[in-house]
Amino acid sequence: MRLLMRSLVHVVLAGLFTLVGREKVPRSGPLLVCSNHVSTLDPPLLPAFLPRGDSWSMAKAEYFENPVVKLIFRLYHAFPVIRHSADRAALRRAISIVREGHALILYPEGTRIVSGGLHRPEPGAGFLATLTGAPIVPVAVSGSREVLGKGFRFPRRAPVRLEFGEPFRIPARLANGGRVEHEDAAAAIMLAIAELLPEDLRGEFSDLDAWRKKVGGLRQRVGGSL
Repeated sequence: MRLLMRSLVHVVLAGLFTLVGREKVPRSGPLLVCSNHVSTLDPPLLPAFLPRGDSWSMAKAEYFENPVVKLIFRLYHAFPVIRHSADRAALRRAISIVREGHALILYPEGTRIVSGGLHRPEPGAGFLATLTGAPIVPVAVSGSREVLGKGFRFPRRAPVRLEFGEPFRIPARLANGGRVEHEDAAAAIMLAIAELLPEDLRGEFSDLDAWRKKVGGLRQRVGGSL
């Protein structure tokens, strides 16, 4: 499935697809891969170019109601989650994937953003980050909305950029012993994504300096301080 997706991208977007930072992704061990989400193209695009064959993705439960679509998603290592809820079954599955040393792909905003820039994240990604202590790789996708945006019946040719950032961790505790709030951890992840995006796509995270002062200190680079 990944090979098929890569082939389609290279055919449909020949000369228009840019991949950056793939070498930064840890090739083994537990990993959270966190990306913005602006298009139907993103969920198949990201795992296709992630250099991990053991990655799994959360996908909205509605996709699994159709048996044909369900099969395709299962083959693509996706499992259902009831969005905007504390889906305990999905959380248990997600935690198990990470603790078994695999990669989990997340979209912290919790839904596809059909217009504008980044939105405030839901706390789920922050919860998983602080609970598991796994390295986090931020990912920024730009241009995919112009290829397969809401209402598109067929993909269009437009420049697409997929960029992987430096891995980091978010501790469960602050230096003073206090607990890191899940909302703050999620915001720190979104800040890392925003730093990879052009200014006009940062949305709620346009003021990078303000967000760095607020949550930037939570990020700990793998192997040292960020």
